[in-house]
Amino acid sequence: MNKGRFEAFNDAIIAIIVTLLVLEIKRPDSYTFTALAANWRSYGVYIVTFLQIMAVWYNHHNLLQYATHFNHRFYWANVFWLLMLSSAPFATSWLSDYPNQWQPETFYVGVWFLWSIAYTIAEVTLLHLNPRITLIDHYERWIYVVMGLTVLVTRFIPFAGIISVSFLTLWLILRPIKYELKAENS
Repeated sequence: MNKGRFEAFNDAIIAIIVTLLVLEIKRPDSYTFTALAANWRSYGVYIVTFLQIMAVWYNHHNLLQYATHFNHRFYWANVFWLLMLSSAPFATSWLSDYPNQWQPETFYVGVWFLWSIAYTIAEVTLLHLNPRITLIDHYERWIYVVMGLTVLVTRFIPFAGIISVSFLTLWLILRPIKYELKAENS
């Protein structure tokens, strides 16, 4: 598998996902700023999701930076990752339409929870194929605990989901996942 084509394929799909995300933003019902402000929750969810996708793309780029070996297994792990990521516009739209309901909130968090699992599967697969690549800044797997608990909590406190994803997004922006090549004799 050609690395350049693989990266271009991922970049194209992420660009489409971001385009779909912005197309789901509802237009105000009138021309006034009051009508614009009435949709503030939709804009907030859009911004969180957009930033999450940008952080995700950046970390995926870091993961691929030193990789030289790809195989069928990694391709399908990456496809699973893209599937979860491509669900973000739908989850964002549903949550924007029903911001105070637990079902859309739980689904939104669930999409990001599954995305986290998909990223880890792709990461582990790629690192196994490229043993010279190592994590230099080990990000904790506590994200699974936070996301799992958030899925449960959103049943009772719907707004907890977007708050949790917002903080996790901020964490990914401030502490991106970093990789490096091990020395030749390691």
